[in-house]
Amino acid sequence: MTDTIMALDRSVRRIDADGHLHVERCVLSAAVVSPYYGREINGAERLGLDPDTIYWMYRDADALREAASSMNGKPLIEIHQPVSADDHPREITVGSVNNATFQAPELIGELAIWDGDAIKRIQDGSKRCVSAGYAYETVPENGEINGQRYTLKMVNIRFNHLALVEEPRVKTAIIGDSAPFNIMKETSMAAHKPMSAAAKVAAALKSGRLAMDASEEDVKKCMDEDDDEDGKKAEDESDDDEKKAEDAKACDEDDTDDDQAADEDDDDDKKDEKKGMDAASVSRLIEAAVSKERRRNKQAQDAREAVRPLVGDVIGMDSAGDIYRYALKQIGQDAANVHESALPALVSMAISAKRPERPARIAADSAIDSDSPLAGASARRKA
Repeated sequence: MTDTIMALDRSVRRIDADGHLHVERCVLSAAVVSPYYGREINGAERLGLDPDTIYWMYRDADALREAASSMNGKPLIEIHQPVSADDHPREITVGSVNNATFQAPELIGELAIWDGDAIKRIQDGSKRCVSAGYAYETVPENGEINGQRYTLKMVNIRFNHLALVEEPRVKTAIIGDSAPFNIMKETSMAAHKPMSAAAKVAAALKSGRLAMDASEEDVKKCMDEDDDEDGKKAEDESDDDEKKAEDAKACDEDDTDDDQAADEDDDDDKKDEKKGMDAASVSRLIEAAVSKERRRNKQAQDAREAVRPLVGDVIGMDSAGDIYRYALKQIGQDAANVHESALPALVSMAISAKRPERPARIAADSAIDSDSPLAGASARRKA
């Protein structure tokens, strides 16, 4: 426990000369009790398990200790998928795992992430979690770990891969970061930061409020309307913001000067933005927004072309992500929680390859989808 807290209190990441990200310490799995549907469990038919019933399984500590070395050198991939030398998913492989050791109750390892897009998602927090994929055997056993009862146990674990996920079953499997509180604080500040002028113009173009050939007067009027709306929202949220500001001050007075300087910078930026809204500035805003909208349209068109071999022409969707997810859903793949950057690779794999039969089911320790009946099952079980 002490080592885990220390890892979170200092940076465990570094970028090498080639731009690759190295994470010195990451929880890969843990000897804990987790919920699984019967249909997810290896040997379910032999054990007479109901596919739609929730079972609590213990990931055995001794089994994890013995399996630690099997994680070394395994690929880090964008989504859960069984891998082998004959069926290696190159399109979604973004790194590797090494130096795995069992430090009860957790399996700890080092990560090397090679792909630039995956590195960005780890750094911006959109994918900070990992989930182990492994083969195992299921044995019936009644027991209790940390107050959570279980009826099944995983033994003879053999690791196959590690996946980047948004929400893991093992809640401690989060890629180490130097300042969790600061990340939360920065995320909150970003959520309340007003849209930039370019973002406002881009949103107006996308919604149709502005035409591609809008005049300077049209753009200024649109921005004034958005500023009025931002002001109204700020008034509605002022009481909550004041309370949060006081709470933050009580928790961390050292940040006061920095926060004040940031607020002043925001005010200065807004004033400068207003002063600089001459014809040239408006022209640049429109040009940037139009370019962004054209890129979005091209991405959507590329997606339509990519999925045509699977589902034919897709009509009525203007988002590349929506198009890819629609096509994958039509062929029976649920990609609702897959990061958008991984969708083209999934479509490409669906078109070009057929997956071979697997002799054993691979466990995937990403969390159950939030709208699944299994979500919150732990809380119901303990109640």
